[in-house]
Amino acid sequence: MINFIVNILSVPPLRYPEKWKPAFLAMQLGFIAGGVGLIGRDFLFYLTIQNWEPLVLSELFFASFIAFGFILHTLGFAKFGVILSCIAGVGSATAFIFLIGWNSFFHLWYINLAILIIAVPLDIRLKAFLALVFISIYSYMFISFSEMEPLYKINDLTESIIGVSNIVGSLLVLGLPMGMYSIFLEQERNKSEKLLHNIMPKSIAEKLKNNIKTISMDNPEISVLFADIVSFTEMSEKISSEKIVGFLNDMFSQFDDLTETYGVEKIKTIGDSYMVVSGMPVQREDHALTLFNLAKEMIKISAQFKDHNGNPIKLRIGINSGPAISGVIGKSKFAFDVWGDTINTAARLESYGTPDCIHMSKNTFDLVNYKDSNIERKTIQIRGKGLMDTVLVHT
Repeated sequence: MINFIVNILSVPPLRYPEKWKPAFLAMQLGFIAGGVGLIGRDFLFYLTIQNWEPLVLSELFFASFIAFGFILHTLGFAKFGVILSCIAGVGSATAFIFLIGWNSFFHLWYINLAILIIAVPLDIRLKAFLALVFISIYSYMFISFSEMEPLYKINDLTESIIGVSNIVGSLLVLGLPMGMYSIFLEQERNKSEKLLHNIMPKSIAEKLKNNIKTISMDNPEISVLFADIVSFTEMSEKISSEKIVGFLNDMFSQFDDLTETYGVEKIKTIGDSYMVVSGMPVQREDHALTLFNLAKEMIKISAQFKDHNGNPIKLRIGINSGPAISGVIGKSKFAFDVWGDTINTAARLESYGTPDCIHMSKNTFDLVNYKDSNIERKTIQIRGKGLMDTVLVHT
């Protein structure tokens, strides 16, 4: 039973507006805090004022509307619940100014409820109208009735207690939703930044956030790695799409972890192909060696996965080094990419490679400075480039 009540009070229903959800719990707590404050205030009236009945009845009259607003809000009718409660709150404040005077600080509710109405995601014209009405009532009450003798005289201690309760209560009702919404916005901003940093280098993401229209970089010396899965097409025909996607996600997620460990940039995946670049956006002298070491780790990881026949997954990997251009293209669904002959050659090296071997251009091999004997020097015909000296490293 307790869990049921807690869920009703803290979990927004399905019909609850999406834009309001970050502040749902805070709004509920505000309603509950207001109810507790009402009970405490009425008890104080009962103890300290001889003719307390009109004060309590006035409180209960407006409280009934606020309670109905709370029910509407709890059921998902957020807009109607909040508007009704705010109007009732202004009515209650006005009544108490006449009943016990301006010095009880009920006038604070005019300002706080106006700010609350502006803060919630209502139609701009509606909330501007309501806020203007609340402030106008406040101004009129201040000019006309702030010096008026109240209908009921209360002692100084009671007046001070009620004044403090109104100050604290109005701050809670205003501060809880706005504070929680502020936390939500910060969390969403962090999520957006993390997502942006996942699809492009951080320095490029910062430029994009600063509305720089053309984002491009000349990279004088980088290394590029392409890797794809041997016999992936055959495997995809034998296994369900759900299993294929799950397998790719599991393996590529481990590759992603490797790129973070080695400080290189994953550019994209296309089907079963995985592309990584080292030496940009920050230049580094060991760009070729870093990708070579990364490639060896990728082969180890892939061997942990099995194909449709139960055999270890094998990769073909190609690495090339040289200059390239990078930048962000597109307006919607924009993407960070790298272009140039260096990239095209790396892709060719991968396609001409051997399973579980690292196929490198001679230029890259020289940069790696690999000394072991498990290598095979080759001269191959690459489309668009002619004959090219390459090195195949057997892992």
